Amino acid sequence: MSMATKQKITVYVNDEPGRFFLGLRVRHAIGYQDAWRVARREAVVRDAEGNQLDLEGILYDGERLFVQPITPA
Repeated sequence: MSMATKQKITVYVNDEPGRFFLGLRVRHAIGYQDAWRVARREAVVRDAEGNQLDLEGILYDGERLFVQPITPA
């Protein structure tokens, strides 16, 4: 196993830090329940700049993710 696959990064989800292996996706960082809500279009994931992210987006060290509910119109 190479060093790259063993490397861990820190990602903040709703301001809570978490340690994840390099190569994991947004869905892994936000957890099963929030990923399920996003897939059902009940919530969205945004980064610190306000960009909406896909569940399959790659994670970066120090990234800040925010899971936000979608309010029905």
